[in-house]
Amino acid sequence: MYEATIVTDFDLVCDKSYMAEVVQAIFMSGLLAGSFIFGPTAESYGRRRTTQLPVVLLQIFAIVAGVSPNVYVYIVTQFIVGVALGGYRINSTVLATEWIGVTKRSFASCMSQLFAAFGQCVMAGLVYGIRDWRKAQYVIGGAQAFVTLYIWWIPESARWLLEQGRTEEANQLIRRVAAINKRKSQNLLDEVTGGREVESGGIKAIFTSAVLFSLNLGYFCVVLNVGKFGLNIFLVQFLFGITEMPAHLLCIWFLELIGRKKSLITTLLTGGLFCLLTLAFPRDCAIVITALVTAGKFFLNWAGSVCLIYIQELFPTSVRQTAVGFGSIAFRGAGLMSPLLNMLAIYHWAIPILVFSSLAVTSGALVFLLPETRRTELPDSANETEGNRNMSTKKMGSDSNVVEQNGRNSTKL
Repeated sequence: MYEATIVTDFDLVCDKSYMAEVVQAIFMSGLLAGSFIFGPTAESYGRRRTTQLPVVLLQIFAIVAGVSPNVYVYIVTQFIVGVALGGYRINSTVLATEWIGVTKRSFASCMSQLFAAFGQCVMAGLVYGIRDWRKAQYVIGGAQAFVTLYIWWIPESARWLLEQGRTEEANQLIRRVAAINKRKSQNLLDEVTGGREVESGGIKAIFTSAVLFSLNLGYFCVVLNVGKFGLNIFLVQFLFGITEMPAHLLCIWFLELIGRKKSLITTLLTGGLFCLLTLAFPRDCAIVITALVTAGKFFLNWAGSVCLIYIQELFPTSVRQTAVGFGSIAFRGAGLMSPLLNMLAIYHWAIPILVFSSLAVTSGALVFLLPETRRTELPDSANETEGNRNMSTKKMGSDSNVVEQNGRNSTKL
């Protein structure tokens, strides 16, 4: 089937056959470490720098992986690629979200997820056409070069600059964006920092981490078993990618139609139940099981998009990146545990499915305890975050308008 793989090149057979799973676990460890490192770091050094550095690391080590002389060097490169990817995904998404107004806020996160799904489809075609893993790695490195080139022109988050007291820099960026969007720039900074009243309330931040852990555990348990559903591995990989794309497009619409809370509850419960349904069919029903698993992954992936937006709206600018980083730690921790959970299939094939499906359904129930954040401004202080439960945004002609209320300041973009 393949011309060369890491198994054949590094002789991962017999007493070394377990090393393929070790590589997966090390990559997941890198994603987890990236969340630890680049999440909180972005609060001190900004969203822009902590987005650019991971891109450079990805570029370098995606190519180095292709020239690895042995499995141990390859493992090191996969760990660093994981660190860089984990940091890039969370920081780039938060940076984009903080530049977008209330009515279009879900667009940034969902589009980043959409292109990730598109990349999965392209990856299936790439590996189908290039059966040598080293050559495929070089192609991936070449594609990464486009990102490495344009990433130096992205602006810093105006919200973060204002939080750091760098008002003049924020003002310049906002005026530049206003010019691009053909908006009036006079006294724009005063409009952006308009005030609004908040009320006391509370958030259950711990549940967002539990939800992220549960949905990602199910997602990666399914993805890492892509070759075990009885159908062609390239077809299943392509189906997994192509079915994610409508999930992210629907997510944009449903988030504004029914809100974050109902969307997350619905997708978690539905995804978990679809995966549980696979237990009702014998293992030789490959087509039925693949269809159910693909449907379950569709809704779990949809839930992931919702959760990525939700967690950003629950926390103020001063700690938003740290909160997203810790949420990503739970997210990546689940990815790290998923290969270990899949190993329990040696005792009974239904154990992994039963565990991650049940956790997804339980997490869907926990979401009832979280507040709704649809059409509310991103909070810029802890006091505003406490008021998220009761806060609402008055709908105006554009996202640049200000809700004219007395109270504490917030950054409105």
